[in-house]
Amino acid sequence: MIDEKDVTAYVSIPDYFTQGCSEDIVIFRADGGNHFTDYGIFSGMFLFFDMKKDFEKGRLSCYINSADDGRPKYKVSDKDMEGYQHLGRLVMTMRNYEV
Repeated sequence: MIDEKDVTAYVSIPDYFTQGCSEDIVIFRADGGNHFTDYGIFSGMFLFFDMKKDFEKGRLSCYINSADDGRPKYKVSDKDMEGYQHLGRLVMTMRNYEV
């Protein structure tokens, strides 16, 4: 589903962070759009999506554009997106601070 060339890193996550989740987690970094501030998501945050969790109305999910038709490859939405394939549902977010 995800092209191996799109993977930039692999990380280990302690089990207690992902209780109730599958082992198929994909992580993206939120871009500068700040479209989901109502969900507490801001630019630069890490978004964890469980690829085994189905779409649920009102919950954020990640979608993939496999058509390579000029539209963005990955999108996040709380609605089902026509023309995109559901990739996974948001299960965790994390802010990244540099000190």
